[in-house]
Amino acid sequence: MQVEPLKSLQQKIISDERNHSLTKKYLTKSLVEKYEEVKTALGGSLAQCVNTNAHNPGALLPRACDLGAYETFKDFFDPLIKDYHKVHTLDISHPPSSFGDLSKLEFKDLNADGNMVVSTRVRLGRTVEGYGFGPTLTKEMRLELEEKIATALRGLTGEYAGTYYPLTNMSEIDRVALVEKHFLFRNDDSVLRDAGGYIDWPHGRGIFINHAENFLVWVNEEDHVRVISMEKGGDLITIYKRLAGAIYELSKTLKFAFNSRFGFITFCPSNLGTTLRASVHARVPLLSSLPNFKEICEKHGIQPRGTHGEHTASVGGVYDLSNKRRLGLTELEAVTEMYNGVKSLLDLEKQMQAYNKNAPPGVMPIEPLTYLAHLLEAASIEKCYTRKHLTADIIKKFDGIRTKNGATLAHMIRNCAYNPRAICPRTGEAECYTIFADYLDAVVRDYHDVQEDSFKHPPPTFGDLEKLPFGDLDPNGQFIVSTRVRVGRSVENYLFPTIIGTADRLSLESKISLALKSLTGEHAGTYHPLSNMSEETRNQLVLDHFLFKNDDPVLRDAGGYRDWPVGRGIFHNKNKTFLVWVCEEDHIRIISMQQGGDLAAVYRRLIKGIQMIETKLNFAHSDKFGYLTCCPSNLGTTMRASVLLKIPKLSAQKAKMDEVCAKYRLQARGLHGEHTESPDGTYDISNKRRLGLTELTAAQEMAEGVAQMIQLEKSL
Repeated sequence: MQVEPLKSLQQKIISDERNHSLTKKYLTKSLVEKYEEVKTALGGSLAQCVNTNAHNPGALLPRACDLGAYETFKDFFDPLIKDYHKVHTLDISHPPSSFGDLSKLEFKDLNADGNMVVSTRVRLGRTVEGYGFGPTLTKEMRLELEEKIATALRGLTGEYAGTYYPLTNMSEIDRVALVEKHFLFRNDDSVLRDAGGYIDWPHGRGIFINHAENFLVWVNEEDHVRVISMEKGGDLITIYKRLAGAIYELSKTLKFAFNSRFGFITFCPSNLGTTLRASVHARVPLLSSLPNFKEICEKHGIQPRGTHGEHTASVGGVYDLSNKRRLGLTELEAVTEMYNGVKSLLDLEKQMQAYNKNAPPGVMPIEPLTYLAHLLEAASIEKCYTRKHLTADIIKKFDGIRTKNGATLAHMIRNCAYNPRAICPRTGEAECYTIFADYLDAVVRDYHDVQEDSFKHPPPTFGDLEKLPFGDLDPNGQFIVSTRVRVGRSVENYLFPTIIGTADRLSLESKISLALKSLTGEHAGTYHPLSNMSEETRNQLVLDHFLFKNDDPVLRDAGGYRDWPVGRGIFHNKNKTFLVWVCEEDHIRIISMQQGGDLAAVYRRLIKGIQMIETKLNFAHSDKFGYLTCCPSNLGTTMRASVLLKIPKLSAQKAKMDEVCAKYRLQARGLHGEHTESPDGTYDISNKRRLGLTELTAAQEMAEGVAQMIQLEKSL
């Protein structure tokens, strides 16, 4: 197979920002120089191996040009294989093949107590020794290989006996029949095409099917041989035994490539080892709707795929669930991992069906409270407020209880259950603060250090905007890079963005965007929905640092990215000093900002914007907690007033800086957010308190603290 030079292919791979492949990670400049002229015994090159990654940025792995590629290009393939297969030992090794004692298998029918498993399938791949893969096979060799394999298949007897159908000169009747039964493999995968998988198509390829149509062999598709055992339902034992017996019979006449490092050798590094993929097509509509469905599956050793395979969508909540591990374990161990993992996932689906039986339509399905509480035990009881206050009595009292719109305590603790370093719950709607008061009051009082039993947040107080007690905090422009003040707001009678349904999310977006489009004066601007956003608009918003993303696992696991990007958007005024995020974590995040230290101008613009929006929208508010938000940490004013402050001398004296922050109730963040450092001494300094004070006081606390920091910086 003719391909571009290795150096040219590497340049394409590394320059494509869409490419996040392991090939990109491990194909270094030094390896290109080392291997660009090296060939395998069959004349294969590393360029042939990585060609598909250069033309398919979504492809994760390279493909071996032939059996010798894994050793010839060892310094490239070894670290990549260890990364993909999670090999943590110094050397890669694979045990001898073992399907176990087939008379003592103890798997139960996965579909014994319901209608959840549609079908079960176990397959494996094999490479016949002495022949290359797609890039290094000549047409003559491919035809010779086909004949050798077809002869072995025609010699099968008993339940394996069947018919071999060569793709070359296949009759239209046979072709249509095989397509209708979903048996026929095709030549429409660009990743396999660019790896050399379709050279000389359809010559040298074919399909073998037994008389019962539950045993299938693909010849020269991706691997030389793909052996498949399958049937409707969940009888894994019968399907697995059929596969093991077939491989035993074929091994009598075909010599398959195997070594102690990689097990059975295959075209794609992902299949090395047992090459075994045991899977079920299962109905898991509620489980698969969870925001971290893939991660839940991986925790159980399962890889989820769409109904029609990798990179396809699910149809009717049906997913292909298979074992993830292939390398470093036996066939019996691999199929056992699949059985145990799928069994656990099906059990969780059944629990969810029972727990969400009476949920209002559209609200995010949720695991049972007791299930999530068990996961939450991994969090620190001292640091995690969510766990600290989730007592046995609280679980007993609120298990199964829902708000009017369907929010539960289970929804609230989910983000921390899957992210043990997270500290606060995420509420599902404003009513949670009354329905689940026995739990949330304790969390809020602890987080905000509230001491009074009869605590009440003061009414909104923005002050006289023409006589503010602060002005420009850095009139000479020496210390403050920029100033920013933001607040969050929740629109009454809607679930929060974490668990809201699609229809309500779109209704909410429409209501908010209409309010924003009515703004006048310096606040007038444009609303940009995230859905169907043009590339030009997206690039500009990224350049302006306005675009919020969907990459926070804590918000994701609370449900914050469901239906992404539907029902979300960004509004900004003409001067780009007034910004509103719609349906990120809260219904709206209102932000005022500009270069320099003029806090008065920034604060005044924010408050006037809030007041105009409030004429169109009713915001959720309580006498106890002020403005109600998704995260209890933002209750009260919801205000975060901040400056980007250059204090290299003060920040070098950590104890001194911590002392100032504590005295003036400030929070210091590095350039890349909370808990990060700033090598050049530039820090994001903001007010720490939100609850129990007015908006004016919150901004004033920040102003006084920043003024003190600037004085200290000058004195050092």
